[in-house]
Amino acid sequence: MKLILSVFFLWTWCCTSAQTPTWSGDIAKLIYGNCTSCHRSGGIAPFALETYDEVSSMAGWVQQSIETKKMPPWTPDVNYKHFAHERVLAPSDIATFQQWVSAGMPSGNLNFAPPVPSFSSGSQLGTPDISLISPSFTISTTSDLYRNFELFPGNSTAINATAIEVIPGNNAIVHHVLVFQDSTSNPINVDGGGGTGSNASQLIYGFVPGSRPYYTPLGTGIRLAPNTRIVLQVHYAPGSNGQSDATTVNIKTDSSPLRKITINSVLNPTNMTNGPLLIPANEVKTFNAEYVTQDSLTAFCTFTHMHLLGQHVKVWANAPVTNDTTRIVWIPKWDFHWQDNYIFPNSVILPAGSSVKAEALYDNTSSNPNNPNNPPAIVAEGISTTDEMFLIFLAYAPYLQGDEFLIIDKRVFPKGATTFCEGNTVRLETLQGDGYTYQWYLNGSVLIGETSYFTDASSTGAYTVAIALGPNNVTSDPVNVWVNSAPTAQIQIPSSTIIPSGGSVLLSSIPGTGLQYQWYLNGTPMSGATSASLNASVAGTYVLEVFNGTCFALSDTLVLTGGTAGINESVLEDFFVFQDPISGMIHLKGSKLKEAEKITLHDMNGRIVCERMANHQYEYEWNTSILSEGTYLFSLWNSSGEVLARKKFLSGH
Repeated sequence: MKLILSVFFLWTWCCTSAQTPTWSGDIAKLIYGNCTSCHRSGGIAPFALETYDEVSSMAGWVQQSIETKKMPPWTPDVNYKHFAHERVLAPSDIATFQQWVSAGMPSGNLNFAPPVPSFSSGSQLGTPDISLISPSFTISTTSDLYRNFELFPGNSTAINATAIEVIPGNNAIVHHVLVFQDSTSNPINVDGGGGTGSNASQLIYGFVPGSRPYYTPLGTGIRLAPNTRIVLQVHYAPGSNGQSDATTVNIKTDSSPLRKITINSVLNPTNMTNGPLLIPANEVKTFNAEYVTQDSLTAFCTFTHMHLLGQHVKVWANAPVTNDTTRIVWIPKWDFHWQDNYIFPNSVILPAGSSVKAEALYDNTSSNPNNPNNPPAIVAEGISTTDEMFLIFLAYAPYLQGDEFLIIDKRVFPKGATTFCEGNTVRLETLQGDGYTYQWYLNGSVLIGETSYFTDASSTGAYTVAIALGPNNVTSDPVNVWVNSAPTAQIQIPSSTIIPSGGSVLLSSIPGTGLQYQWYLNGTPMSGATSASLNASVAGTYVLEVFNGTCFALSDTLVLTGGTAGINESVLEDFFVFQDPISGMIHLKGSKLKEAEKITLHDMNGRIVCERMANHQYEYEWNTSILSEGTYLFSLWNSSGEVLARKKFLSGH
């Protein structure tokens, strides 16, 4: 197929220096920092996104998912309220991925791609004080399955939970887990999706794939009653039939007197203003609830819960007297399969007399694809998945002066592998909130200018960040980064960079032991050129790649000129170059073009004027209006960097 209208743009592309995103330079880091925690071997996602081949083969799905904000899974509206550690891609990241796909998903040099991050199967809490594991359970259905497991920590006295995490025994099938405590002897319903079966059960944590442990703010804790039970409600995803799981919950505790965090469903069917929670068949119905605080409260996080008919939910508070609005959370598109704890980056202060309100929409029509009934039937409040719920949880404590300046979290999260080769980096992120200031340190020394909530680590050592808010300050635990040394890749400058007619120039690398070499000509690896030296007989741009067994390095470019008088041009009738005298377009024709992987255009000094990748066509048309008068040389290259054919071209004649 002829390239006529698009040829000018292709020429412009190949002759400009615009930076096209590559997998190695841009996309791998984006994917590893946002997707691979779930999309990995053994992860909960149905396929892995760890390698160039895996991501490029799924690039259309990935692009659509990130454009529609389906992935990464994060249901709150960030324009309404921000939360700590949001799973949200920046618009610039989405644009980078779009540009990569539009450019044909170039890989770049895969030797220089960042490594795939490793994900520990162990505890992120260090050594937990309580570690409980559910009995091994085998799924015997192809549908969604919910199972409640009773576990006993054995605490004879009250203790405070200061951090909680869940570790699925089988990442491939555990969709989410709710953690409750219950100090009563009420019976627990083994099978359940809405609750435990005991009205006394208190939710203390929720896990979804990609969730991090929940740490209570410094000086606070979740009180666990003496001899309490921990109930794990595990949701097993469809397609888990025949697989087994034993999920672990780990808890860090503190027996000292800490401020007690209470987690309550402050809004529920008992304080609905237009209840009861009953959705007639074939109706879309909105419900509202309101709760007035008796005392001033400091809220730390929220958790909303509905079932399959839920469509959206918004929560806010109005202050007494002034009626000023405090935003809490807005989920415009409810997804039963993606529920989470939403941690406020700054404390939310609710003065006494505040009206905490919620509005939730339910769709009980056949147009709701998640409707469990076909045809639609009356749905009422209940704990079964086919029933409905309206629960808005808040984690809070009685307000104390200065709570506005509580530092919610001090953890640091790597957005990729923390062991890599020189030339790569890993982004380290901590809590981002209003009024916070930051200072990053490497091995205890100040990193000048690193005062954002993140830093891009490029050196070996222990990274910490000092976080301050008002009069309060705290230093994070260290994150250790290890950077492997790259070899020295340097071409020794020859005495002359002009190739004599019919001769060659000897190129040599800086010597080293245990090294492997690969020479490149005009960006293409040269077949068989894997020694420390090279006799270069073709004008062009040379680069040397060196491998030391762990890391790769690329030399600076070296341009050789001359040598053109000794070139044996192809005189076969399978490669023609001629110029249209009217349009000025250059026409390249011939079957030899169909074998080419790349086409280059040199001037007679050997300088590359333009190069482009070929696409195995019989004919090409290029615009040469930017060329000055003179003689040029077209070269066709195969995938091994060998010249297939050459033709001279006289511009302006």
